[in-house]
This record gives sequence, C-alpha cells and structure tokens, in this order.
Amino acid sequence: MSLLYADDECLNKPINHTRLNMHAVELFQPRAIAQATHIIKPLLVSADIPIEAGELSLFSTHPQTINLITPNQQLITIHRYNNGLSPMGMVLKSSDFDDLLTFLLDGEIPLYQLPTGELQIGLYLISLATHVCQLTLKSHSLINKSDIASLLKQINQPTGLFGELSNNLSGEYPPQLEMLCSTMNNLMNGIADDITPFIGLGPGLTPSFDDIIVGMLAVISGDHRFTTQMRQLKLAFEPLPLDLLTTKVSVSFLTYALQGKFSLLVQQVIKSFEKHNYRHSSIKNLVNYGHTSGSDLLLGIWLGIDRFVLRD
Repeated sequence: MSLLYADDECLNKPINHTRLNMHAVELFQPRAIAQATHIIKPLLVSADIPIEAGELSLFSTHPQTINLITPNQQLITIHRYNNGLSPMGMVLKSSDFDDLLTFLLDGEIPLYQLPTGELQIGLYLISLATHVCQLTLKSHSLINKSDIASLLKQINQPTGLFGELSNNLSGEYPPQLEMLCSTMNNLMNGIADDITPFIGLGPGLTPSFDDIIVGMLAVISGDHRFTTQMRQLKLAFEPLPLDLLTTKVSVSFLTYALQGKFSLLVQQVIKSFEKHNYRHSSIKNLVNYGHTSGSDLLLGIWLGIDRFVLRD
C-alpha cells in the first residue's frame, strides 16, 4: 500500500511524549478496560499527537473525522484516509475508519488513552507503531509572489466572509482584513493590541478569521527572519482565553500554528509554492477543504506573503 501523505523527510521524527504526564501514568488504572480483540494500525500519525493517559471523551463525529478529547481538553483527531492529517491526528484506512465510526455511533463506548499513547475504544486498540509524520513547517521563502497571485486569482471558491478568493488579491483589502494585519504586525513587534475581536469570527467549525490567522502563520512562522516576531506573538497569545473565544477544534489548530505546526495539506501547499509547482494536487485539495476553510486558509497564506514575507 502506498502512502500519499508525506515525503520521506517528514517521516523521521518519533512521537512527542513530552505532553505525557508521568504522574498520571503512575496513577493510571482504568476502571475496566476489556481485552482488545481488534487491533488497528494507522497509516500515519502526527509526531505531536497529544499523549495523556486516562479516560477520553467523544467530542464529535463527522464523515471524515472523529474527534476525541483528553481530560486536559486536548483534541485527538482520527482522519479517514485521503482527508489529510492534522497536528493532533492520525490517519486510518477507510474500512477501519468506517468500522470505528459505526462502533462509536452504536452506543456509549469506553474510551481510553494508554500510557503508551495507544487508544482503546471498546474492543478496538489503535496502535501508534506506524509511520510518524513531523508537522513542524520550515519554509525557505523561495516563492514567486506574482505567480502565486496569478494562481489564486483563478480560484473562485467563496471565503467565509469576503466573497470569492479571487476577489481578494488586489492588495486593497476589506477594512477587517486591514485591521487584522495591523494587529498581527503590532503584536509581532511587541506593541500592545487586542486580537480577541477576530478570534472566533466568521462561520464554520473553524471560524473564518481563525483559518486566516493559521494561514498567515503558515507562511510567517517557518521563515527564520521572523523568529523574534513569532516569539512576541506567542507571548501575546498566551494569556488569551481561546476556549472562550472560539471552537475547540479551532483552538487546537491555532495552538499548534503558534508552535509552527500545521496540517500536512497546508504544508504541501507551502512546499509546492516554494517549488513553483502550481499544479500540485494539494492546492486543489486545500481549495475543496471544508465549506470555506480551504479558501480562508489560502487567503491567510496570501496575506502572510503580501503583508509580511514579501511586503512591497
């Protein structure tokens, strides 16, 4: 079986166990875990998937994803094959995903994460002994701004709040986007400003402005020239009550983005831009991601390029 998700260079880093609370490991004694009879081996797992021994909760189910949540409110996302990989996720074969989803929807199922990081979902045990993908983005900024603008001007998919993506490439942006760029610039330069009006703003499971911010960070955070500014931005975000401002899924993506970690699909798009490959399948896949999330992410990527990385 061929894996279509990552280049070999992405598959070398072990899973990050730093989030594992060793005290919790010592005390973790599940009330009653039945002996697993079905072992599922993911096709791919993020190196930074949360590992927190204890009882999990089922947060949400969708045709392409299953979201679990740890006692410390960290999200673990199980993806169906060919639907990307998030920094908090793993990818299952479609048949395994369907079996698991059907099992979860049949009734109340005991859910646990073991000290090893493995997931036990009723009689199913999801192993982590598989390909591990490093999702920290390192960008070299070898991009052609005019070529990317020409590409995005051909994309007529709607964004969440600003009409078609193609109508937002002129450099003259709606006032809300101008204010967002100004606020981000202030925070990155240690100037006090309030970004909370933008967090959680817009439609979607991941609201539009959150997707735009993640897209901006995908360009900025991997560029070594912005190391100091990213440190300032993280400091500005640390005290914000993100859980009260936006959705749980969006909190996860924003938190990882501030650490320089992004979904594999976003990474593939950035890498395709660096290689001047504007026909890469990842671009079309991102455009079609969610109802408007893909277009909002691309709008954010463009704003990151136009207003920060390659500002005129």
